Amino acid sequence: MLSHKLCCWRVTWKTKVASVTIPGSIFHTLRLPLMQYFGNINALLRIMSVLPSTALEDCGVVMRHKKFQEYLRNTNPKDRSPCLAMLQVGTDFRRDLDRMVTQCLKVTPQALEGICLDKESKSLIRNSDNNMEVDCVKEEDEEPKVQQAPDKNEDQDMKPADENGHAGDNRQSLVRVFRLAAQLGKKNCSLSDLSEEEQELFIQELSMCHWFRRESKCTPSISEAETVKLLTEGIRDVILKEIQESPFFSLITDKPVKIAEKTHLPVFVRYVGESAPKVELMGFLPFDENCHVDTQASKLAKILTEDWGLPMSHCRGQAFMHLGSGYQSLKKMSLDFLKSYPLSVVTPSESCGLAHWLAGSVPCPSVAKMLDITEDLLLFFDESPCLEGQLAQAVDVLLNMPREALEEIPETCYSRWKKREDFFDILADTLEGILSCLDTVSSNATGAKSMHAQVLSTALRNMDFIVTLVILKNACAPLRNCSTVFRCGNPADILCEVEKIPSIIETLNKMLENVSTVHSTWFEQAFQLATKVAPEQVCFSEESNSYESPEIYYRENLSIPLLRSLIDEMKYSFSDSHLKALSVLSLLPSCSPQPSLSESTDKPFSLYLTDLPEPEAAEQEINAWAAIWREKYQDVAPPTSIAETLVHPESKSHPAVTLLLRLVAVLPSVSIECDLMKTTLNSMRDLLRNTVCKGNRTVHVMLLSHYTTLQRLPEVIGKCIEVDPESSPCLSQVMETLQSLKLDRGSVEVKPVAATEPHAPGAAEKPVDGQVKSADTEVILEVVQGLRTAVSFYETQLREQILKDLWDSQFFTVITEQAVEIDGELYVPLCIRYLNKEDIQCEETLAFIPFREDPVVLADAIETALSEKWGLNMEYCRGQALLSVGEVGAQMRAVSLAIAKKYPQAVRTVSSAWSLNVWLAKSSPAEEAADGAVLIGKILHWLTEDAERQNKLEDMIIHVFQHNEGKGNELRDKLIKNWEKSHDMHEVMVEILEAVLLCLNELKGEGSSSDKQQALQFFDAIRNFEFILSTVVQKNVLSITKKLSQSLQGKPLDVLLAVNYLPDLKASLSKLKSDIDTHHKAWFEEAVALASKLHVTMLHSVLLEPLSEFYKESVSMKVVEHSISEIDDLFTEKVMDTLRCLEIVPYAMSKVETSILSGLVFRLYKEDLPDQASLHTEMKLWKEKWLDPLAGYLPTTVLDTLKTSQIRSFSNIETLLRLQVILPFSRRESNFRQGKRSLQEFIQQEKRSLTELHPL
Repeated sequence: MLSHKLCCWRVTWKTKVASVTIPGSIFHTLRLPLMQYFGNINALLRIMSVLPSTALEDCGVVMRHKKFQEYLRNTNPKDRSPCLAMLQVGTDFRRDLDRMVTQCLKVTPQALEGICLDKESKSLIRNSDNNMEVDCVKEEDEEPKVQQAPDKNEDQDMKPADENGHAGDNRQSLVRVFRLAAQLGKKNCSLSDLSEEEQELFIQELSMCHWFRRESKCTPSISEAETVKLLTEGIRDVILKEIQESPFFSLITDKPVKIAEKTHLPVFVRYVGESAPKVELMGFLPFDENCHVDTQASKLAKILTEDWGLPMSHCRGQAFMHLGSGYQSLKKMSLDFLKSYPLSVVTPSESCGLAHWLAGSVPCPSVAKMLDITEDLLLFFDESPCLEGQLAQAVDVLLNMPREALEEIPETCYSRWKKREDFFDILADTLEGILSCLDTVSSNATGAKSMHAQVLSTALRNMDFIVTLVILKNACAPLRNCSTVFRCGNPADILCEVEKIPSIIETLNKMLENVSTVHSTWFEQAFQLATKVAPEQVCFSEESNSYESPEIYYRENLSIPLLRSLIDEMKYSFSDSHLKALSVLSLLPSCSPQPSLSESTDKPFSLYLTDLPEPEAAEQEINAWAAIWREKYQDVAPPTSIAETLVHPESKSHPAVTLLLRLVAVLPSVSIECDLMKTTLNSMRDLLRNTVCKGNRTVHVMLLSHYTTLQRLPEVIGKCIEVDPESSPCLSQVMETLQSLKLDRGSVEVKPVAATEPHAPGAAEKPVDGQVKSADTEVILEVVQGLRTAVSFYETQLREQILKDLWDSQFFTVITEQAVEIDGELYVPLCIRYLNKEDIQCEETLAFIPFREDPVVLADAIETALSEKWGLNMEYCRGQALLSVGEVGAQMRAVSLAIAKKYPQAVRTVSSAWSLNVWLAKSSPAEEAADGAVLIGKILHWLTEDAERQNKLEDMIIHVFQHNEGKGNELRDKLIKNWEKSHDMHEVMVEILEAVLLCLNELKGEGSSSDKQQALQFFDAIRNFEFILSTVVQKNVLSITKKLSQSLQGKPLDVLLAVNYLPDLKASLSKLKSDIDTHHKAWFEEAVALASKLHVTMLHSVLLEPLSEFYKESVSMKVVEHSISEIDDLFTEKVMDTLRCLEIVPYAMSKVETSILSGLVFRLYKEDLPDQASLHTEMKLWKEKWLDPLAGYLPTTVLDTLKTSQIRSFSNIETLLRLQVILPFSRRESNFRQGKRSLQEFIQQEKRSLTELHPL
């Protein structure tokens, strides 16, 4: 019978009689109508469906196993119980409750009224609890959504499921692991520090994870971005859990930050953890200043509430830094929150002085400009302890304040000043001293530091700045009484000042009413200050010309808008709700809490009645609390802070008082012990300034701000693998991912600048008195004016062997290399180039000449070494080149001129050892540009000399250009080994600077200590705006000379062609100089954009324009003028004629034949020619030989031409070729021979001693 049924069943589905669509699951098969005719098969399918090995199918109801997992995930281990688990898993409360109500109404219809009333009262209670005035139906609809919001993304991400109903990937388990690590991080303890019970619960949590191998078809791999996202969500979940336990929090945003051309708002939450206030970074909100106010406010609120899951019904305070054009959208969001949640009062933040906080919201461009300038000013002095000390000394003298008053807490100048309520008073009163400091720095320092000091000094002497400062100082004068609210933190003083807030607002109103009178006084003060600090610069802006007088202009455009804004912001920041909230501080024992009178309407807890579990008993408890401190502890010093009070034993027996204190503790306006808010803000700002990473920078800063979680993660992962080895593949991949992100806070710690260094970080060191510094930054040594003699690599016997080769050559050229330090003294390596008897180019280091500041003495020393010590006849010297730069280079130029004057045939030319562009860059008189060129060469050489480092750099280039693979590959191919001969070094550096920065950031944490130190030095040096600007300027200027540079490193034909377009090149450079304003503006904007992309600290935009003017003269103009003058010096008419003589090479002759060659040769080398009379005939025969169509192969280089079979028949031409091949510009051929001892190896030694050398 069974077999018959099976046969019929098979036929049914083969012929598709039952249904066109074949069911794909047991569940759908059992629901078919025809199943009533197949009883045995129906029974078999039902048996199969209950087997544990059979995959669970979607039957249209929630899977109980999934509900059980949700119960475990959302319930604290200590709160779990079997009964609650059964209710959670086995009951659908919405469905079952509706059924119960329906059944109840059938039995007792009169219960309808009671149920409705009860439902209505509960709805009203819930509305008051959540501070939302919405109807109960809407709340019932929305409440499940709010509860499910935090898990919404999680559920979406974990959608695939395996055959047992578990999530099909490891995201859910990873979130659990990350949460546990974050919990340990928040406690700042390791797993072993937990109690046995807590450890057991911890391991229980880990055992709830289910892990899937990557080879499973339903287990997708987790990307780096997903891992970081899950980790961030895990950290936020733990913060939200702590907020839930608090159970109140406040929302605080810092000023906007720009990252990769996008603006972000750092968001912090403040809450009470256990018994002390805590401040945690929640993340960064994307912020579009150009977006519509309502749209922007809505977007921000959505991220906070839906994406981050912040329970705004528990928010009790808001503090938004009012800076920039986006202030209105922040205020709109704040007001929207306040409308929905009336207890989320708006307050200032105690992290910043009230005057400075309120000034940020003033809609006056001059105020915003002044605040930007003062921020740059304070950061300038904060860069160096030495400068900060000078500033503090100026403040001491001008304010007659004791030194200890400024050193009472170890704060920076920047944070200390902004913290003070009399910030603008101090700035105005010490302006004279500040300017004196800036002038001293400007005159004594060099480079960027001097330039920044000049820019700041000019900005501070500006009349508009001084007037704004003085008016702001006077307008904010009434706010000084609020200083204790933000600085002192003494609750009794805070309560005293709270009572004065209305009178402060009234004072500001009176100022506004009498603005004509008060403004006249303020303007007079400003004019007197301006006359005192800058008598020659007292001039008003052009806009004031359209008013009757400058005084009226500033009254209408500054004083009136300023006072109106201060009044509005004081009312906005110190609302009645805020003042009532602050009155809760009266419950602190140090404030002598008083019993609450029943007839009194102004009670400290009246604002928070809905937050109290038993509001009717609160008054009685507060009276008992007051009585205890008045009677029981009258002889004991009471707790003075909220934290001390919360841990006091009496707090445990007074839950209402404890709750009220926890409420007021989260207010942003109440100062926290240990200045926690400011410390957290400064830490975040330091991380933003110093973090360099491949991925999302805000995510990295978020994770590094919660570094304790990262520290505990390896321990938690190790324990998880121990509990469940199946987790190893996934968790090992996670650890590899996190390690690749280089989330090491030590690598981004702010490194203090040594007190002896007055210059900016990364700037090249400047020589002190008695020192000489070459621009290649390799040589800095003290010049000792003693009796020093020339020395050599070689002893007498070796020198005699070298002399034989030199005498065979007859002609030679002199090359002075870069100066080198030997035993603490400076020597100039003296080399010569010659052609030996085998016709091989040779270069030999003959001597090291002691450097002298007198060029005549130095020239004599060089000539003596060559002629007397080596026996060379200077009459046969046919060329010279120098490779020294900087101050030594300037002296060597004078030496070169002296030698050329005495021996006219020794013409100075460019050296083929360096490309023309490298020489122009390194020899620039603009020290920033010269030092930058040397630094680029060093960095690129260091990165490419080692295969592993080069591979890392190439990987970074591909990463940076991942969206433009072709560009990435092109730049990777441009990495060479010999950067001294590069023609586009600056262009390449600008393109790959981001990749270089990322590469160095990783290398400073890898390898040997010396490699790490070197990487760190390079990293600090290039994160400098001056370096970036000089690199961009050099790139653009040298792009004009790039073709000439390439040609000079080419073959004779290339050099000849370059000579022909040299006039056009000079014209292009002249045009560049004449239009330097336009070009410099474009270069400066390019440098600013690049610096912004690399997160390099810069001045505010209001100071960038004057800074640009300084750089135009000190960098751009100097670089252009140097290129023009150096090309004129290197390519004189005589040098041009010498280059034209390369036409003698057959291949070049075939392409650019002229009729002037014989005349040129005769004029230049008539005394060197063996047979002057036959020169013309010889030239004619030479041309006929090589221009004959049947000539065959044409030699392309000078050396190839010398090796032709019939060269001996052309004695004059052979001599000319021998002369050409030894000239410094002649390129080094493949068989080029260095000296018997390598000069480069000697230079690269760590220490060089005279004991290695021999006297001449």
